Amino acid sequence: MSSLLMPRQPPLRLLFHLMVAFALLGPTLGVPLPGFKMTLFRVVFILLVAGILVQWVKQKPFLFGHLMPVRWFAAFSAFWFFYAVVSLTWAANLPYGIRYVTFLGTMLLLALSFPFFLKEKEMLKQSARVMFGVFSILVVFGIIEALTFFHLPSSRYYGTDASAVTSFFTNQNDFATAITLGLPFLAAAMVLLPLTRKAKALVYGVGVIALSCLFITGSRSNSMFVLPLVTGLWLVFIPVALPRELWWNRKNLWRGGLLLVVAALLVTGLVSTLLSEHTRNKLGTSMGIIQDLQGNWAYPGEGDEGFEMDGVASGDQSVAIRKYLIANGWVFLKESDYLGVGAGNVEHYMAGAPGVRDKTNIHNWWMEVLVNFGVLVFLCYIGLYGWMLWRLWLLSNQRRRPGLSPWVRWGAVSSLIALTGYVLGGMAPSTAIHFTPMWVVHGFALAVIVLGECNRSTADQQDVHMESREGTYER
Repeated sequence: MSSLLMPRQPPLRLLFHLMVAFALLGPTLGVPLPGFKMTLFRVVFILLVAGILVQWVKQKPFLFGHLMPVRWFAAFSAFWFFYAVVSLTWAANLPYGIRYVTFLGTMLLLALSFPFFLKEKEMLKQSARVMFGVFSILVVFGIIEALTFFHLPSSRYYGTDASAVTSFFTNQNDFATAITLGLPFLAAAMVLLPLTRKAKALVYGVGVIALSCLFITGSRSNSMFVLPLVTGLWLVFIPVALPRELWWNRKNLWRGGLLLVVAALLVTGLVSTLLSEHTRNKLGTSMGIIQDLQGNWAYPGEGDEGFEMDGVASGDQSVAIRKYLIANGWVFLKESDYLGVGAGNVEHYMAGAPGVRDKTNIHNWWMEVLVNFGVLVFLCYIGLYGWMLWRLWLLSNQRRRPGLSPWVRWGAVSSLIALTGYVLGGMAPSTAIHFTPMWVVHGFALAVIVLGECNRSTADQQDVHMESREGTYER
């Protein structure tokens, strides 16, 4: 967070870092107004957009010239927003639609602001420090919340003495998903970044606290499915990102193994001390989720309000309800001729649908995009998502991109693992349209792609220059 206090930081960059910090800290920081809450994120966002427009008027297209490597994502963002606005013409609930379109436009601009501002490696490093500071606040407060049962106004448990841990988020799943998005950056930093011992100790400590918070939340999907996935991806990608002699030696392997054992002991100690009995029982039924997923997927008939759901193996009916949320979503999509029900209108149609009880949000980011906006937007989004993963993979591979800055390679590996893990993690939050950690990782990945392309261009120019000099010497 010290980066925010740098006296020589340009005003727009300072606003950008403030925006990122307030976005991750959520709606807790703000002023409640009648029917609306003016959060600090929204205030800074408006100021930042105004500042960029003024700068654009002065510099014209040169302001955005460096965004060419991510031009397809920018074009898709414009198309997605345009389609969302057009979808309001057939949306059954216009207020829901307008609210959703506002969120979509804000989050797309949040993501695109990262490649816009992170033009150089030093800017990447500075932003990484800011996000690390905010992430540290999130997880440290999670431990405080587990100890004191004090909940922030943004939490659904505000004003109660519930043992649930939500930090600055609304519920446990949102907090756990934010942790699984952030952990790859910490784990990769321990290996890929040239940090001092003090900095590595700090990163290691925050990682241990974050892991503890993950289990304390009781989020079964994140702790039992997403965490093993990102751990396996880390074991696969780190050897690809480093030369063999830097990781395949006895000293580094013993050191890494020792750190993992110590981390496991510390996490076990914290979790066993802070984990509530309810959460302990909930985690104990994690494997029952697989049995529930293998159960009946038949769509209940209209008006069948008293049918028995098969969500007993996991100890509750959450899995069964999510299955019927998806089943209803498929019906809504088909009835819309696969064009989508309109921005934000899945909640309108889901209210009172069979099998979902009191739930209205579809609780699955991928289905949220598909049902709200239809097949065309969904396929474009999946294609751009895959494109990002492919570009990040190229930057992660030290054989394909030798000579890349350690910070850019770290960003590529971390973003690749986080976004791949989010394929499962996106099924945990109730909604992701205003889930800022996801959009921040999207934006950071786009910035890494831009920096990697600039690094490649610079390397190619140096090679040409060296070849020309060698030709001169030969003559």
